[in-house]
Amino acid sequence: MNSISELEARCMQQAPRLLLVDIALIAPERVNKLDDLRRRFPATDWLLGWEEPSMLGLDAAIRSQARGCVEWAASAEQFAQSLDAVLAGTLGFPGPVLQALYLSVLRLKAAGGRPASCAISPAMRLTARENEVLSLMYRDMTNKQIAERLGISVNTVKKHLAHVFAKQGQHSRRWHLA
Repeated sequence: MNSISELEARCMQQAPRLLLVDIALIAPERVNKLDDLRRRFPATDWLLGWEEPSMLGLDAAIRSQARGCVEWAASAEQFAQSLDAVLAGTLGFPGPVLQALYLSVLRLKAAGGRPASCAISPAMRLTARENEVLSLMYRDMTNKQIAERLGISVNTVKKHLAHVFAKQGQHSRRWHLA
């Protein structure tokens, strides 16, 4: 399936026990559609798949009340662990993602209960690169490690993080990783 509408149509035929959803298929402006799907299929558990955690992915996890996530590059064992956890009724999130989700919920509450992607104007939303740098920071990577991973300079990483912090009204990495 290539869209939320196709997913919804398929769910209408028979509500699944578990949905594995590729976050790349969800456009930022369509994340709110996940609220509707969650309400229509409350017994369905959600497992999100993604290249790596992102603000969009975290927002989608909160809106869909996902029970877990898996990175597409994960080993079969890691994938099975997340799947088993969700099917057993527990959470299947890696530690850094749980931390990032918790911080997203705090930001959600601070924004008056609205997800970060909807609570800010388009000019204040993070760019794709800022999201990428931020998601690597959430994985406890240093600026140097992020720079090496992305093929950019450490100063460029610092600039991206400074822009993220300014857009979110924060002054340091400590707030994000607290």
